[in-house]
Amino acid sequence: MYRLSFFFFLFFLSVSSFAQKKGKTRLLIYGQGEAALTSAVQASNSGVNTVWINPEKSFKSILTEGAEIKKINSYQNIDAGLWANFLKLSLNSPSYSDSVFNRAKAYLNPRISMNAFEKMIDSSENLKVIYKTGIRKIKKSGKKWKVELSNGESYNVYAVVDASMNSQLLSYISKKDKLSDSTVDSVPMIPMDQLYGSDIYKTSLLVLDDQTEFVIPAVSLIRPYADNFFVLYGPNGLLKDLKESIEAVPTKMLYGQTLGAIASYCAFFEVKADKINIRTLQGELLAFKGQMLPFHDVPFEDPHYASIQRIGLTGMIKGKMGNVDNESSKLIFDINSRVSSKELEPTMRRLYTRSQIWFSDKSIDELKLKDLLSLIKFIALKGDELDSTVEKGWTKKFNFSGDYDPECFLTRKQTAVLIDTYLQPFNIKVDEKGNFKY
Repeated sequence: MYRLSFFFFLFFLSVSSFAQKKGKTRLLIYGQGEAALTSAVQASNSGVNTVWINPEKSFKSILTEGAEIKKINSYQNIDAGLWANFLKLSLNSPSYSDSVFNRAKAYLNPRISMNAFEKMIDSSENLKVIYKTGIRKIKKSGKKWKVELSNGESYNVYAVVDASMNSQLLSYISKKDKLSDSTVDSVPMIPMDQLYGSDIYKTSLLVLDDQTEFVIPAVSLIRPYADNFFVLYGPNGLLKDLKESIEAVPTKMLYGQTLGAIASYCAFFEVKADKINIRTLQGELLAFKGQMLPFHDVPFEDPHYASIQRIGLTGMIKGKMGNVDNESSKLIFDINSRVSSKELEPTMRRLYTRSQIWFSDKSIDELKLKDLLSLIKFIALKGDELDSTVEKGWTKKFNFSGDYDPECFLTRKQTAVLIDTYLQPFNIKVDEKGNFKY
């Protein structure tokens, strides 16, 4: 059954309008390996009918080779997305949690890993996989790409992802179709100690763990080689210098998932990459357990995980560097600390004109629940019914501990959840530099 994804929720698309497109293949992915698989699975999850052309006779991964047990140390306590789903499946666990991921990463059996990969493929309802087939020809035809396969089949699709290790499809693209800036070498990656140097972190689509943690902004990932033609390992790709290793598998899977979401957006809405709404794209990745900011003190299983990601991406409440589990300084949200009005004020003033009046005569070092409810009611023009709504949902809806008390001091987590729920600042668009678009 069709799953209404974040794309279609935000754009208020009905099931019937989607059904009108259901029979059409809109996206083609070519290649072998973990990144190709997650590109294809994410496209399917996003409701886009996808064909995955795998030139090999079956799926292969470095995790499925040989008989020895494998172990992965990267992405400690920041596993996410389809990589997290793979780990969950490899343990046949009913739930997602950091403890599940850590156990799975310490004992990766090749046969069990293959079973997990096969489950991911088999459960993708909008995906057709064609093995042991190559590409004969690719030609731009209006808004579409016409792709002819070596088996005689052909597809007219709105987007293509070349996930082959040596970027085999680039040779088919004519010079006139290649974008002028498609081979830019610089791929901005933001280390955690420089995260807030500019607003571009608000556009993050991916966390990279390469001994040092980085966030990868949208400008580094939305880089088509030609109109809606994306290359994972090509001259403009994040993976162009990635070494083949066990530790690189999470990066490949998460990068593939992100490119799959980007290409799916273009294919479904029939737009070029420069028309992508970054917030919608981030929301789609969050809907499938993606991660944009690596807050080490927010467990994957935390019910407020997505809210904290969204508020973190607005800059309303920023993370900070702190020590976690005796490790060197890591990015944390500092979930149990308190919040001042001064911390919220700069972004609030930029997003909500009415908030300027509220802040004009207030300077509160530690916000209480009654203070935040007063701010929300003032901005959103809500009445005292908000108090009773929050009281009723305090434990059941919000999963907050303790009793509802307007005089209680709020934690950063509680503040983030209430702002996300009642003001929804994440819905305000940002451009590629992270500037708000009103």
